[in-house]
Amino acid sequence: MNKFFKQYNMKPGDEVVVPKNIIGIINHHALYIGFDNAGIEWMIENKKGDAVRLVKANVFFNNIIKIDRIQQYAGNNINRKNLVRRALSKIGQPYNLINYNCEHFVTEVTTGQPVSRQVQNV
Repeated sequence: MNKFFKQYNMKPGDEVVVPKNIIGIINHHALYIGFDNAGIEWMIENKKGDAVRLVKANVFFNNIIKIDRIQQYAGNNINRKNLVRRALSKIGQPYNLINYNCEHFVTEVTTGQPVSRQVQNV
């Protein structure tokens, strides 16, 4: 129970950045949103070929070989709860590589502006 919370000292709203391939040029961005009443930990991500979706943290981390970074959210507990609500409100929003990818989703929820530095750099 609460494995990733303890292992990585994560709190709801923290961003997890992992490489999408072995080369590590492109990263995948997701948010840790905490655990539910049953003790199941959850992530939320905008998945290529899908949309913004909830995924159990153990499923998300199952095939992860490396974590590039965990960016801790700077807000207080009330800010974190609001961030989680904003993230959950985006469930089902379709993935779009150029206009709304995983990084756009995370930056929109955390800062209010959907930005992808990866797209800007291309």
